[in-house]
Amino acid sequence: MIMKILPMKKKIAIMLISICFALAGCAGDKSLKKRQAQAKQDLGKSFLAQGDFPAGLNELLKAVEFDPKNPEIHNELALAYREMEMHNQAIDYFNRAIILRPDFSEAYNNLGTVYLILEKWDLAIKCFKSALSNNLYPTPHFACNNLGYAYYKKDEFEKAIESYQKAIQLQPSFSRAHHNLGITYEAVNEWDKAIESYNESIKYAPENPASHFNLGKLYVKMDKTSLAMKELEETIRLDKDNAFTPEARQLLYKIVP
Repeated sequence: MIMKILPMKKKIAIMLISICFALAGCAGDKSLKKRQAQAKQDLGKSFLAQGDFPAGLNELLKAVEFDPKNPEIHNELALAYREMEMHNQAIDYFNRAIILRPDFSEAYNNLGTVYLILEKWDLAIKCFKSALSNNLYPTPHFACNNLGYAYYKKDEFEKAIESYQKAIQLQPSFSRAHHNLGITYEAVNEWDKAIESYNESIKYAPENPASHFNLGKLYVKMDKTSLAMKELEETIRLDKDNAFTPEARQLLYKIVP
């Protein structure tokens, strides 16, 4: 009887060992694919940071083949498509990232920025609110600022002001929110508050010509010539991309005695 049982035990043992090896092999394959995906993702992000979006996209598409359930890769892919102005593909991949991670606030915020580009303000607002619904979102000031911009474009200025103020409350040194708040205060003719906001923006980003330019234009409207000249001249000095210089020069010609 013992002679019959031992061979059966050996067979079971051999089967168990085979299963263990198979499982170990599967785990090893998954681990390898994860590492390959991470390498491709890192390379893709590096290309994106350098502004080489086609190369970045190519690497990220390889990464998602290795790790198709990784929401971070889908988010990075969508960012590449957004920068290449392939908006439908960007929306698709942002949504895939959100399906894989329903509380992915960065993906919601990024999706909202695509809707801003497409001027679909209500869809953008919905995305930014979804991003802000996650209490663990590490950078909510970005979504608040974007939400303010969407409200501003809808002429809902009070809501825009509230959103920008929330962004500043969360991140007091966020110069872009100060700048956008200044623009909104101008829209409702609260010029003193606009001046204060532009100056706050300049305090935190003194080398950015945008707030100098807007502040200079506002001083022109207020007939504060010397202050306007100072800000417009500073705009020209800082404007390396020549984005504001032509209009700044025109304004200077009009107001210089």
